[in-house]
Amino acid sequence: MEISEALRGRKTIRGFLEKAVPQSVIREILIDAHWAPSSSNQQPWHFHVVTGSALNALCEKIQEAHRLKQTSYDPSKGKTIPAEYVDRTKKLFKQIRPFISSMEGDNKSFIESGSFRFYGAPVVIFITMHASLPKSRYMDIGMAAQNLMLSAHGRGLGTCPIALTLYYADTINACLGIDAESQETLLCLALGHPDNEFPVNRFRSCRDDIDSFITWAGF
Repeated sequence: MEISEALRGRKTIRGFLEKAVPQSVIREILIDAHWAPSSSNQQPWHFHVVTGSALNALCEKIQEAHRLKQTSYDPSKGKTIPAEYVDRTKKLFKQIRPFISSMEGDNKSFIESGSFRFYGAPVVIFITMHASLPKSRYMDIGMAAQNLMLSAHGRGLGTCPIALTLYYADTINACLGIDAESQETLLCLALGHPDNEFPVNRFRSCRDDIDSFITWAGF
């Protein structure tokens, strides 16, 4: 697979087959993630891999926490981010709606219920970073996550990076034994074999015109 093909072919998967991913394959994917660049080669990431009964128990705890707190994702609430970014999210929701509607669902319930059970993926990987490190190291975590997703894609697997679940980071940390005093839980990624018959997996998000994202100098 050519690099550009991998970059442009990868997409978010929100429906997985009930098929295990061998530990050896996950390890190879994490080795690829581990080769991401990082500031001064600090390699600030730590991967927590969860599957089987441990994942089932975690999902139950997160769903219980959600029933108690009823946290809802709304990027436009309170006008905390510029309108252009809110508009892109609204465009995404509008474009994905027909695929979710075909399953007799709605965007909000599908995304929230899916996030809190990791869309049924057989494996979930949490990436943490030492709490003492500066926020600039988030960039390193992002590059490791991108390596991970591309490595999985190259092996015919699918991923879904999920942020909404981290509203319940306290629950996650408690279930997985993550020391919140020393480790910051930054991202989780669902991993598994894509269910190609699942309607939402036929959806692919668009990108705005690249020229609006580039400022040239000296050309």
